[in-house]
Amino acid sequence: MSSWSREQLDMRHRTVKVGGAILLATSGVGATSATAAEVYYQPMVTLSAETNSNIDLDRGKQPQVQGYLADVSTNIGIDTPDSTTTIRPRAVYRYYPKDPGDDRLEGYLDFISSYRTQRSITSIAGTVLHVDEFNAEFTTATFNDVNPNQPPADTGRTVVGATRDSAVLSPKFVYSLSPTFGAGASGQYQIVNYSPSDNTSHRNFDYYQARAFLNWAASQRSEWTLGGLGSKFETRNVFSQATGSGAFLGLNSNWTPLLTSNVELFYQRTRVDTDIPTPSRAEVDRLGGSFDLSYKTGLDRFHFIARRSVAPSGGGGVYTTNRVQFQYDRAFTARFSMTGAVVGIRTHGLTPNLGGDDRKYAQTLIEAHWFLTSRLFLQSGYQYVWQKYQNDPESAANNRIYLQIGYQGLGQQR
Repeated sequence: MSSWSREQLDMRHRTVKVGGAILLATSGVGATSATAAEVYYQPMVTLSAETNSNIDLDRGKQPQVQGYLADVSTNIGIDTPDSTTTIRPRAVYRYYPKDPGDDRLEGYLDFISSYRTQRSITSIAGTVLHVDEFNAEFTTATFNDVNPNQPPADTGRTVVGATRDSAVLSPKFVYSLSPTFGAGASGQYQIVNYSPSDNTSHRNFDYYQARAFLNWAASQRSEWTLGGLGSKFETRNVFSQATGSGAFLGLNSNWTPLLTSNVELFYQRTRVDTDIPTPSRAEVDRLGGSFDLSYKTGLDRFHFIARRSVAPSGGGGVYTTNRVQFQYDRAFTARFSMTGAVVGIRTHGLTPNLGGDDRKYAQTLIEAHWFLTSRLFLQSGYQYVWQKYQNDPESAANNRIYLQIGYQGLGQQR
């Protein structure tokens, strides 16, 4: 049995502490009206078989790899007259008979909680992960249905048998100054620890962002937001820092009860001070923004985002990240539905010394879902993943086909 170094134990301890703090904070937001709380549980268990043409996205010809997965999760809901909380713990065991380096027991925890008074809304959302690097470093085409706006922090580089521990915490507070004006603040904290970490492509980091803003309800259907932001990125073990500040302008529109959109433009100046991979000292200005559109009916649901952001990465710095993502779900009958999703990402180092991690990445997915009974279901799908680094002459791709059988408990009964 290999021994843990003091540094690895410290990093694990930090991630566990962050996870504990997140759970405490989540419980605190939704506990105010606990005397009238309604608690419900929705368990889900799936067993899967899959085949992959290039599971580790290695360049060149790779052998076909078959795998078997067991996935157990539970949606826990806590509702009161003033608050709503959703918590989803999940465990996944992956077994690949001919590729044991990718065998892994993984843990996931997603949550979102909000508390409302007559004049304010307080919310907190987050994710805690202990996963294989392959599943951590590649953004999935489908949105996280508990936290669809959780930011990706991937590099696309993986080490067989390595894991990544990470946590994201996103609190927000909005106060109504009048029927049309409000003020608020929001934040984001990310911690990422690689095991093992290295000084070439996987660097442990902390990232902080804070926002303060004013809201103006121009009408019953639209609301403007104007504010300022500050951020800080810092790696451990090897010196790299990036400090940013800027401003943003947003417009949130409720076109109908079923169709909403959010548009945001931002400016950020980032001061970079790093020794990764070579020393660099610079100040960089960036313009960016996002467009978010969602639509939901009883039969259809789609979600589209187009976003240009300044985002942290385990590559050792902050990157300009362009991301387009779309998901469409369609229920053809009460028991049969399909999902189609695609995501495309292009990253570019904020400073020239990070050019080695500039990459293009895409993932597509299509899957069908049949309920055999009210609780038992079959699911099958096809997933395609493609990636290319700017400095590499070859790209890499994986074709994945999977079949699942599962049990899903009934949701909240009203």
